[in-house]
Amino acid sequence: MKKAEEVPGITVSFSIKFPFIMWFKDYNKEKFIRDLIAGVTVAAVYVPQAMAYAMLAGMPPIHGLYVAFIATIVAALFGSSRFLNTGPVAMTCLLSASVLYGLGFEPQTPDWIRYMALLAFMVGLIRLTVGIFKLGFMVDLISNSVVVGFTSAGAMVIALSQFGHLFGYKIERSTHIFDVVVDLVSKIEMTNPYTLAIGILAYLIIWVSRKISVYIPGALIAVIVTSFLVYQFQLYKFGVDIVGEVPQGLPTPEPPPFDFAVMSKMWGGAFVVAFFGLIEAVAIAKTLAVRVGDKWDPNQELIGQGLANIAVSFFKGFPAGGSFSRSSLNFTLGAVTPLASVISGLLVGLTLFLLAPAFYYLPKAALAAIVLSAVINLIRPQDILKLYRINKVDGIVAGLTFASVFFMDLWVAITLGVLASLGSFVYKTMYPRIVILTRDPVSRTFVNAEKRDLPECPQIMFIRPNMSIYFGNAQYVYDYILEKVEEALASGRPLKFVLIDMEAVNYVDATGAQTIVRLVEDIKKKGVEVAFANIGCDVYPILENAGFDKVVNQDLVFNAKGEAIGELFKRLDHDYCREKCPYVVFDECLQVKPKEKVEQQKRVA
Repeated sequence: MKKAEEVPGITVSFSIKFPFIMWFKDYNKEKFIRDLIAGVTVAAVYVPQAMAYAMLAGMPPIHGLYVAFIATIVAALFGSSRFLNTGPVAMTCLLSASVLYGLGFEPQTPDWIRYMALLAFMVGLIRLTVGIFKLGFMVDLISNSVVVGFTSAGAMVIALSQFGHLFGYKIERSTHIFDVVVDLVSKIEMTNPYTLAIGILAYLIIWVSRKISVYIPGALIAVIVTSFLVYQFQLYKFGVDIVGEVPQGLPTPEPPPFDFAVMSKMWGGAFVVAFFGLIEAVAIAKTLAVRVGDKWDPNQELIGQGLANIAVSFFKGFPAGGSFSRSSLNFTLGAVTPLASVISGLLVGLTLFLLAPAFYYLPKAALAAIVLSAVINLIRPQDILKLYRINKVDGIVAGLTFASVFFMDLWVAITLGVLASLGSFVYKTMYPRIVILTRDPVSRTFVNAEKRDLPECPQIMFIRPNMSIYFGNAQYVYDYILEKVEEALASGRPLKFVLIDMEAVNYVDATGAQTIVRLVEDIKKKGVEVAFANIGCDVYPILENAGFDKVVNQDLVFNAKGEAIGELFKRLDHDYCREKCPYVVFDECLQVKPKEKVEQQKRVA
């Protein structure tokens, strides 16, 4: 047997690099101009978007600029994608708020701000660990069906959370869709027409700008126009809520509150925020890299994401992630290096230090319109129906994730979706398809005897488990094969060998190996020998460790099906083959059967 090969993607190693060192290799003025144009254009979109997403996270709008300034630069310096822009992201902000809602904190209070920084630190630590130890494959545990269901539901939650700012009255702070809808409808008569008009105007400006060109910073134009209207007509006196006093510069750096009692309650939510953000970042970076043929390192990307979140946690920030809209804009504008994102971050910082007071009259309804314009197209329940038509289980998982958001905290809902997805997969593996094989008389290939209604060799039961054998399905495989053997013997079948084809068994764990050994022992007690074919080179050592070689004769272990049949046939009762067996199953049967029986069998076939 061959030596077991290393399993791809599972090897854990330690690695950290400084990719920014290579940015300026073969760099020139033309490339810098392209990076500069991309950086300035993204910054124009970024400033109002960051403030809007901060509100989504339950933070004062100015904190969005803290995150946009620091996270964007740090992630660009240590990431690997030249397009990925890291900072405030709608879904990540919403999930983060969901975690703190579950702990009973009130948005925009000092405690909320402090513990949101702690959450950013925990999210950063998780992402950094995943990246350094090259564990990025773990994000694959969140299936596409969960992402589809959560994205649609999350977008609905985001949209609903902004209607309070849009209508001009406070609504319940919750990520439960049902609760928010009930509260929103019950207070509809409290709508402020001035606030609603400002919000609609901002949304229309953004919508029209997009229709004209993706290069037009519609959000920035909406912010400038609505702020001017509020200032000029003093709409704040008519109940239009504004941002108000905005501090300039960065807050004094301070570590987040390492309250271990609170941290113990936040780890579950932190893992969900971290891993959902990883899916977004990795998917965006991979998609854009593939389009232009870039080489990129997903684990290095996660290192950048982790360091960015840790950095913002010291400046009263909140969890950041990869933005699809801003990254796509970098891509469209032809950014040459991550320096484009550094420029965007520096311009946000310049705004923070020099222009912060200019946001005083910025209406929160305009920020709500920015958020709505970003997420409204993500509400796509039809994608769930599409998944259901492709695969019912995936559709049900997506639907369950979507529906659970109506009544649960977001991070709990996505956890439920992941568990349902993994659970459905595990359930299917617990009952693997096990096939009884025989040879097709026409094609001469081995096929499913029961499905094709073809005869088997009475003396050889040829059986193939079509899945790896592990603790979850080992007993089922044992019961199924042993039951088939017992049924054959009870019917008077002169069974001499059970040939188990292991071609589809790519892995066995300790339980699986021990169960196979036990199965061999129990079949042999019934007077039937057990042979094996196609045992994988990474499976055989595990079987050996379980005592396989002590219960199975090594001359009954074969490298191929044809070899196994040829050798086992030599050990059959050829008198039975010649006088009693009515079938010509194997080519070897021709050696012992009378010609008239062979011809008769051919006519039947």
